[in-house]
Amino acid sequence: MKNLMLRISIFLVFMLLYLDVSAQLIKGKIIDMQTERPLGGISIELKYTKKMSGVTGDFSLIASVTDTVWFSGLGYEKRYVLVKDWKPPIMTIGLTPTSLDLEEVVIFGQRNHKADSLKLRKDFAREFNYKPIGIKDVFINSYQPRGRFEFVKIDVLQLVRLLGGKNDIQNKLKKRLYEDEKQAYIDSRFGRSFVSSLTKLESDSLDLFMEQYRPDKEELLELSDYNLMLKIKSDLKVFKEKKN
Repeated sequence: MKNLMLRISIFLVFMLLYLDVSAQLIKGKIIDMQTERPLGGISIELKYTKKMSGVTGDFSLIASVTDTVWFSGLGYEKRYVLVKDWKPPIMTIGLTPTSLDLEEVVIFGQRNHKADSLKLRKDFAREFNYKPIGIKDVFINSYQPRGRFEFVKIDVLQLVRLLGGKNDIQNKLKKRLYEDEKQAYIDSRFGRSFVSSLTKLESDSLDLFMEQYRPDKEELLELSDYNLMLKIKSDLKVFKEKKN
């Protein structure tokens, strides 16, 4: 019994030593092959482990010499690297941008959103620059140089505007103009003709797709035209999978 326990102990020790030797900390940095720009948010997969690269493209993980590390991200071809081929201390991983078949896309003439926005702000300059009246706008300080007191006067016109509905109406109009401007920008980049030419969807399917995957202005500001097309292609794939 003692010999059996001794053998098991020796076996466990050798197993731990083997695991300690085979497992290692590897570090790397992911970049764009064409621009050499660091790529953040790239998916890194290793067996049952999955993580994302940092904003500067850096990452680190524990791996065995027999492992394979996979890298993938929106707009880039998936690639893998064998841990046994890793180059310390920090290995640079270059990802190749995916080529989008632009021949499928028919670009339709669209209005100049920037020009339209400038015209809108010019035509409604008063509304865009409107500031709601507050209680402090009703009072006017009246300083008397020879006196000992500072008198406060009331601006009757401002008081009427504050108590009346005009103040609220003007404020609502300003918000509406900002909202219209935002939606016009989205339409200029996510228009029906453009999405239809890219997805080949029509009628109800096109309407449903545009409703479900309509981006907001903040998201569009972060996307180039090329990356927007990649996003639409990716969304289309998910859209079709849900329908099947």
